[in-house]
This record gives sequence, structure tokens and C-alpha cells, in this order.
Amino acid sequence: MHVFQPIDPADVDQGPLTFTGLKMLITAESDGRVNTGVAKFGGVGYLWNRRVVYIFLRGKRFTRECVEASKEFSISFINNDEFRGAMKYIEAVSGRDEDKIAGARLTVNYSDGIPFIDEADNVITAKLLYGKEFSKDGIVEKGIIDEFYKDDEFHMVYVGEIQKILAR
Repeated sequence: MHVFQPIDPADVDQGPLTFTGLKMLITAESDGRVNTGVAKFGGVGYLWNRRVVYIFLRGKRFTRECVEASKEFSISFINNDEFRGAMKYIEAVSGRDEDKIAGARLTVNYSDGIPFIDEADNVITAKLLYGKEFSKDGIVEKGIIDEFYKDDEFHMVYVGEIQKILAR
């Protein structure tokens, strides 16, 4: 019988492109308008013989509409401390009503036509492969509903094939 040692999951999830609950910016363009939104949940993996990212966006967000319309998006990993004010601003206003990227004093850049936030330290660009809304009956641990979905506004899960990883 082999001997196995326990490893803390936090020790495995290391490096510049980890998803550890820090806020990141999901950016997409639709009809000539670039929009970004703050997200905390996501990850990287391997699915359908592709290297993928998965992100979660609330159902009513304008960013979600842009991702679905453009079929591509970026994830910008931005310093949460340095850009705290910008992140709060982006969370507080809707891209339907104004150019919140300009309002947050951030800059849009592009990689192969996919917009991203230039102030980021690391960026992943992705092509959309899958999108589906969570449902209450699919959540096994019911405490999650009480903690995250009291308003019944469930996340959409999106899977995107990684196109590029950009590092500063």
C-alpha cells in the first residue's frame, strides 16, 4: 500500500494566473461598445481536449450580454489594492448607462481583437465555448443558496477556450 501525504489545496493553487477569490475584470465588446465587470469566481482547466477557463457572471449583468454577443472575452488580473477605487466604481455602475471603463480611469487594449484592461498584470483571452445558468435544483449544498442566491439571481457559468495568456 502506498503512503499519501495530505496537501492543502491552497498550496496547489499558486502562480500569477490563479483564481483565489480576488476580484478580476471580465471584458468583452458588443456592437462597438467595450464593457467590463468584476468577478470573483473562476478557474482554469482542461475540457473537450482544450485548455479552458471558466468564469461565473450574475444573470442580469451587461457584461454577460456582451460576452454572449461577442463569443469572446478576456480576464484581466488587476492589483486589487492599487485599483481598489476603480474596482468599486465598476461594481457600482452599469455599462448599459455609461462607459464605466473610462469612468474608472482604466484603459482598453486589444489582443487579436479581444479587449482587455491594459492596467492588468496578467490577462487571459478566450473564445466562448459554453454558457449555462445555474439553477436552484442543481445546487446540492443548500447553504450555498442562502449565502449567495437569496435574491434568486443565479450565476451564469461560461467556459472559454484559452486563446492567449499575456503577462507583464
